[in-house]
Amino acid sequence: MNIKECGEKICYLLIQSSYESEAAEIHSLVNKILISGKDDNDRSIAINNLISRCHPKWLGDYYIHGMSYVEWTNLISLFKTKLNSA
Repeated sequence: MNIKECGEKICYLLIQSSYESEAAEIHSLVNKILISGKDDNDRSIAINNLISRCHPKWLGDYYIHGMSYVEWTNLISLFKTKLNSA
């Protein structure tokens, strides 16, 4: 799974659990990463913003319908790993 796929899955799950505004923000940040060049400052800011959200006290605090806490935090951790290598 790549950054785009992880982001899409996270956004989908957030929307399904009624966190639409958070999903929209994450979607926007992922798009900045995907369309910006490697040396673009906006891309670095978007990556750092998303990495901050991958904390158990931020996205990890959300209840995601139909998913266990461990499954949700594993997905967040995978997303963070992908972002760190971007």
